[in-house]
Amino acid sequence: MAVDFQPGGRLSAHNVPLKVLIQLAYHVRPETVTGGPGWLESDRFDVVAKAPPTTPPDDIRGMLRSLLADRCKLAVHTDQKIMPAYALVLAKDGPRLRPSEAALLTDQRCGPGEGPAGQKHVACRHMGMALLANTLQEIAPRDIDRPVVDQTGLAGVCNFKLDLTLAARAGAGEPTDAPAGTSLSDALESQLGLRLESKKLPLPVIVIDRVDRVPVAN
Repeated sequence: MAVDFQPGGRLSAHNVPLKVLIQLAYHVRPETVTGGPGWLESDRFDVVAKAPPTTPPDDIRGMLRSLLADRCKLAVHTDQKIMPAYALVLAKDGPRLRPSEAALLTDQRCGPGEGPAGQKHVACRHMGMALLANTLQEIAPRDIDRPVVDQTGLAGVCNFKLDLTLAARAGAGEPTDAPAGTSLSDALESQLGLRLESKKLPLPVIVIDRVDRVPVAN
C-alpha cells in the first residue's frame, strides 16, 4: 500500500482500502471514520489523479472527495462522538511563545530545523495553536496516538522551534538504562510552555451513509 502527494499536483494511491482514501480525502484519523460496510477495509483500489502544478494538498483532498462521490457514490455526514484525545493546554508557568506577523495559510507550516546531530529539529512559522494541534502527529507520529484539540485559548500566530532528542535503543546484550530522549510532550512543556493532557472529548466524526463497491468506470 502506498499513498503519495507528488510534485506537480499529482496524487498517487496504490493498493489502498477505500476507508484509507476516505481518511485521506477528509484529512482525518482512522477512528473518526465510522459506519459503512466491512469491505471498506479489505477491498483495495488504485487512484492516479493530476491537478494543476500549483494546487495545494488541501485542494487535492477536495478533488478526491468529489472523485469518491462521483465514482463510488460516497455520501457522508458529520456527527460528534466522545473519544480519547489530547488537549493542548498551557503549562503551569504559561506559554513561551513569541508572536509573529499575520501570514497567508500557505505560509503557516512546520518544517525541518537546524541543530546538533542526534536530535530532530522542527521549525514552525506563523503557526496558530489550532493548526499546531493538527500538526503534532506529523511532527512525532510515535508520540501522538489520538487526536489533539487546542484548548490553550491563545489567539494569533507564532514562530518557534522544537528540539526532540531521539531515544537510544539498546541492542542485544547492551544495557537498557540509556536516556529515553526528549519526547514531544516534554519538548512542548520545556520549550514552548504548552502541555498535552489526556482527556475524553466530543470530536467530529465522518459517518458513511452510502458507498458503492464497484466504482463507475473511467
